This record gives sequence, C-alpha cells and structure tokens, in this order.
Amino acid sequence: MTKKSWLLIFLITGTLTSFAQTNFLVTPEKPKPGDLLTITYTPAGDIANTTKKVESILYVTSSKGRKADDLILKKSGKKYTATIQTDTAVNFIQLGFYADDKHDNNYNEGYFIQFYQNEKIRKGSYASLALFHFQFGQQTQVARNNDKAIEAFEKEFQTYPEQKRSYGGTYYYMLNAAKKPDVSTLIQKEIEATLKTGLKTEDDYSYLEQLYNSAKLPEQGKFIAAQKKISFPTGKWTIAQQIDAFLTEKDPTKKEELLATIEQHIKQDKEWKGYEGSLSYFKSTVLSAYSAKKQWDAMKKFASTMPEKSQVASTYNNVAWGLQEKNEELTVAEELSRFATEYTKSEWKNPTSAKPDYVTAKQWEKQRESSYAMYADTYAMVLYRLGEFAKGFTYTQEAAITIGKGKDAEQNNTYALLAEKVLTEKELKPQLEQFVKDGKSTSAIKDILKRIYTKENNSDAGFDAYVVALEREAYLKMIEELRKSMLNETSPAFTLKDLDGKAVSIAELKGKVVVLDFWATWCGPCLASFPGMQKMVTKYKDDPNVKFVFVDTWERGDTKEKNATDFLTSNKYTFHVLMDNENKVVEQFKVEGIPTKFVLDKEGNIRFKSVGFNGSDDKLISELTAMIEMAAKPI
Repeated sequence: MTKKSWLLIFLITGTLTSFAQTNFLVTPEKPKPGDLLTITYTPAGDIANTTKKVESILYVTSSKGRKADDLILKKSGKKYTATIQTDTAVNFIQLGFYADDKHDNNYNEGYFIQFYQNEKIRKGSYASLALFHFQFGQQTQVARNNDKAIEAFEKEFQTYPEQKRSYGGTYYYMLNAAKKPDVSTLIQKEIEATLKTGLKTEDDYSYLEQLYNSAKLPEQGKFIAAQKKISFPTGKWTIAQQIDAFLTEKDPTKKEELLATIEQHIKQDKEWKGYEGSLSYFKSTVLSAYSAKKQWDAMKKFASTMPEKSQVASTYNNVAWGLQEKNEELTVAEELSRFATEYTKSEWKNPTSAKPDYVTAKQWEKQRESSYAMYADTYAMVLYRLGEFAKGFTYTQEAAITIGKGKDAEQNNTYALLAEKVLTEKELKPQLEQFVKDGKSTSAIKDILKRIYTKENNSDAGFDAYVVALEREAYLKMIEELRKSMLNETSPAFTLKDLDGKAVSIAELKGKVVVLDFWATWCGPCLASFPGMQKMVTKYKDDPNVKFVFVDTWERGDTKEKNATDFLTSNKYTFHVLMDNENKVVEQFKVEGIPTKFVLDKEGNIRFKSVGFNGSDDKLISELTAMIEMAAKPI
C-alpha cells in the first residue's frame, strides 16, 4: 500500500474575550511564560456526560517550535484537572479533549491558552492563534476558519507591527482566499509602505516580491525578483535555486552528485542550516530516481549509505507497491518490501529513534503500528502476486484484522484475495460479510463473496438482494451521517475551458445535479479513486439530470492539457475535464487538499463536500450515489 494525512470558549485574550465559561478554566488567569498552569475542565459537546475515559492532548507553540504531548487528567466528580509547567519561550497552547473516537471541539471554537507579558498578549501569541484557526486546529477536530485567522493576525500586527514581515505572506493569502473586498487596496498600501521604507536587504526584496504575487501582479513580482538577484548575486535566493535544480534532476547519478554538494553546504554554511531537516527527504528522491530507471543495484548501494532507514523503508515500500500493481519485477519488489516490513516491525516494537516533537507518545505508538500494517499489506500483495499465498496470508491477517480491525478497505481487499486461496469458504464467508456490513468492502471483495454464494446456491440468483441486506446497516448509518453533513451554500461562479478548448460555465449546468471533482495528474489518492469515479460516470451517463465535471488544478509543468489528455487516454477514462490552469477556481471553492468533491443541487447550491479517498471504490460509489439522490430533492 502506498503512503497515504467545543462549548463556548474561555478566551484569556484581552479584547477577544466577550464572555467567560465554567467548563474550562485556567489559573493564573493571565498566564506568563514559565508559569505553572492549572486547568479545570468539565466534559461538554460530544463527550458531555460520557461514561468513558476522558483524555487530553496539548500542543505547545514557542520560539523553539511546536511540541505535542499527552496531558494527564485527574478526575474529581464530574470535573477533570491537570497541571502544565510552561517554559519561558511559550506563547500559545492548544488543547484537545476526547473519549474514544468522540471529541469535544467546543462547537468548532477549540480550547486554547494565550500568554501575557507586561500585561498584554505576548508577541507571537495572536499569530499562533491565527495559525490555529487556519491549520493546526484540525489536529483537535476544529475546522479551518479563515475569518478568525485573519482577525487574529490583524491583532498581532496592531500590537506588534514588525510581525507583518514574518506573517504577511500567509495573511494576504488568507485575505485573497476569503475574497475580502478591500484586499487589493490593503496589499497596495503595504507595497507602498515597503517601497517608502526602502529595499535595503534581500529579505526586503523577497517580501515585496511576495506582496506583488499576493496582489496578482506576477510581472512586477518577477521584476523585483530579478532586481534582488542583481543586488544580491550570492544571496539566499541562490540556495533555493540549487535545491530546485537538485529536485528537478532526473538522472540519478547527477542527482547524487548534486546532493553531495548540498550536504557540504549544510555542513559549512549557516545559511544552509535550515535545510538540514530535509536531508532525509532529499536522499529519498535519489532512491526514487534510481528506481525510476530500474537501476536496482545502484539504488540499494545508495540506500546502504543512508542512516535514515525509516526513509529507506518508506521509499522501498512505495516502489514495491508500484511494481506489484504492474505485476512486474516481483523478485525486486519482494526484496524491497521484505526489508521495509521487517524494519518497520522492529521499529514498532523497539524504536531506535526518539519521538518526534510534533506527535504525542500515544500518537507515535499508533503511527509506528500503522506504518507496519501498511508495509505488511504491501508485502502480502507482493507475495500474492508471487503465488506464496500461505506466507502472504500471515501478513495480511496481522495487518487487516489484528491491527486494522477490518476498518481499512484496501487492507481488507488484500486479505480477501489471499484468504480465498488459504481458507475454506466456511471460514472466509463470515469475515467478508462483515466487511460489507461495515461498509469497508471493495468490488473485489464482493466478487469473491459472489463466487462463494454462487457455489453454495448453484446460482447467482438473489445475490444482489443478499448484498443489499448486508449493506443496509452501513447504508442507514451513512445516510444519517450525510444528513448531518449537508450544506446549503451558494456555489462560486466560474468559467473554464475543457480539453477541447470549449468554455464551460457552471451557470450553464443549472437545473442539473453537478459533481465537481478537483484533481491533478500527480495526485496519488485522486488517481486511486478514478476507477470508482469511472463507474459513477458510466452509471449516470444516460441521466440528463446529473453531470460530472473533473477540474484539473494545481497541475505542474508547462504541458498541462497534454498531461491530462494523455492520462485520460491511457486509462480510457471518459471524464469531462476542465483546466483550472491558474488555480483560481480551486481557491474560490477554498479547497485545502485533493481529491475534493462537491455535489451541487439543481439551483447551483453546494450540498455536499467530500475530501480524500479511503481506498474503497465500493464506499465511494454508494456514498456519492446517496449524495446525488439527496441533492436532487428540494430543500
């Protein structure tokens, strides 16, 4: 398998506080860096009155970076208390409270603590709050809120004007994404202020270049970039240029030579130190370059020089998965996958590296377990291709059932393929039925179940009704969740050209239920979802009231239309593709990652939004079908 990603809040933030609450209290009320904090929490929201164990997680943001940890709660009656010893670098703490898989996200406000210094919010704290609303809140089940992020950034800049240089790029990006009516004026004022102050340093030029790009003035941005290179011929921009040259180099030998130069720079030049943490990734791209050329011995030789064995295992796993998908070079795939699986199991049980700061001890344990299950699934599929069914079954059973609990459709698919070769039909059938009942099956799983059913009944008559009965519980649960997630938002208006050069306006599609699928040719999960999406397109091809539109966005390179056309042709997909070459439409829809699908009703309103792909074309088809049917009904 390839690598795949609260009640009203008590804000001790001065002017942002308009009310207090009693279910989350912090003392001292205006904490300073270095204070020992005491929090008191009463479960609320989705975990109010829960009888299950309530747990907590915290993320501490400081000048040293961001660090995650588990917070130990002590229960007293209905309340929970905990203490947090802070250091002198802290400016913001984000907390999460949960019981099993349910979270109290404070009605999407989140729980957090800001820090004071000299009786005012500390420098960087409002910026951390902005990033919480923009990105990090999702770690504690809080949805992104650009408006709140913008408000927090503005408070940071009002209190500490010099911070605009550090966070201005993100701030203006948010303004553009939120379609603020005065954004152009605001950016122009900042451009004028920057020019008035004068361009003295390379950072001044970089900031102005960023402003011009935010203002959608690319030519002016290119001019400033050119001037920066003239004024600072050996400046920091040369580092980015060398990194880009390395990353785009396809020849593995040349790539390895460029990497050696980069490593030397990192050792000797302080300006390069920031790239030290990226070395592991850089090395993995060398491995990938060798694998792309199928220079296996050279790849393994380079891997032997890498101390970052987790990165070797990750790359080997990806290469092995790709080889088994094509059913080629299976001996190589077996060797690479075996190394990845054995190494990852050893690290899961007895880690040799330190816990990363960005995860808690519990999360790290889960990550190591999940990585092993993922790599064991790959190894099981390789062994399946090689006909070593009994050996492969051992790995898939551990991955899909023991670890995965049957909740991962892709791993269940591997299990079903091998189990059909190893188990009796009597042993296999109940597990496959459970996959279907749980909504964690695939088309291949149903095909195997159909073979068993047909053999038992000497006919496949009644099989469809049999499957529908199995799916009913999962289907009803899915419908309930979809009703909760229904939206009623006006779709942004847009016009894009398709691959034939014809302009297509979303307004032209009013009167139809429209499925918009944002994707790119380089996006692995997008491509993995396309067999299921083709089944959906085929299913509705004769229905004039349903239209599928695939928006190719965030595409790379200069031949975007050709890349998309070649991809569709080679895979025989009959998709109607629109080209979002300037990435404007993806911004209009505030898409944060792809694939993302929107289902629009006949009035042009967004009724559903679906992000990602879980590996089950079966689930994709049933879920998207239900969305289409629900969107077709009047509100």
